[in-house]
Amino acid sequence: MKTGRGAGKHFHFDNVFAKGEPRFGGIDLFQIGEIWCECGYEVPAHRQTCLELSYIVSGSGFFTVDNERISVEEGDIFFNAPEHMHAIATSLTSTLRYVYMGFAFNEEADERFADIRSFLLSAPYYHAKGAHALMAPFSRNIDEFFMRRPHSELLIRNYIEEIIILSCRAFANDRERSPAYHPRQTAHAVGFAVYSVMRYIDNHLMELGSIKSIAEDLGYSYTYLSHAFKNKTGMTLQRYINHKKVEKALELINRGGMSIKEIAERLQYETLQSFSKAFSRIMEHPPSYYAALRSQDSTDDE
Repeated sequence: MKTGRGAGKHFHFDNVFAKGEPRFGGIDLFQIGEIWCECGYEVPAHRQTCLELSYIVSGSGFFTVDNERISVEEGDIFFNAPEHMHAIATSLTSTLRYVYMGFAFNEEADERFADIRSFLLSAPYYHAKGAHALMAPFSRNIDEFFMRRPHSELLIRNYIEEIIILSCRAFANDRERSPAYHPRQTAHAVGFAVYSVMRYIDNHLMELGSIKSIAEDLGYSYTYLSHAFKNKTGMTLQRYINHKKVEKALELINRGGMSIKEIAERLQYETLQSFSKAFSRIMEHPPSYYAALRSQDSTDDE
């Protein structure tokens, strides 16, 4: 069980299990949770007893493995191998919020996860930046543990496997510095281009650049991609991006723990006013309205 020292915690939702219990297919889960640390908070050095994946939700800090100090920030994914010393420290100027999962592979994982297990155990730690796709499965997994609804165990198993596989992909891509994927045009070029850009936006929503830079990353011209998207979907590419950002903003508001200003910054809006204007244009009400509704719902539940 991890313990902290120094500063405190805004909240800590933690689930700790006995060895081998519970079991989700080829994965034994030891611990899963989320913690939001104040500035200066520390998790003292301890020997890692299982494999552990951590995703940085917001803020910044430092993960230490065997006396090597690694800077982490929002969007990073970090893996610790067992039998190595591990410590965590929050920046003195920033809070640190992260989700984590401690696990081990059991005998059922021999065939399905042999290459993944070998990859993870080949280094004391792995660190990848910009792994924003990990936030969704981590968040959904923790929600299932928190709510305990019918068939939660089936979903938890799927989310655990998704987290492990996506993490390994992120580590491998970061290590190999793989070039951006450029899809080839085919007979279904328009449909393929539109699907490519939608997937790109979904996976890079938190760090999207200009539409021109998106087109360049995907190997298309800005003009072609803009026209293809509008002809296929009936809406401009910029309008689609705006809708996806508002959708994510609502998710973050309902999740709690972040101010409207922090959400605006995380979604790459230049000012709070521009975020509120874009949000209101789609939802009819400003983000503060929905934040107030969530606050009221929380009060009513108490």
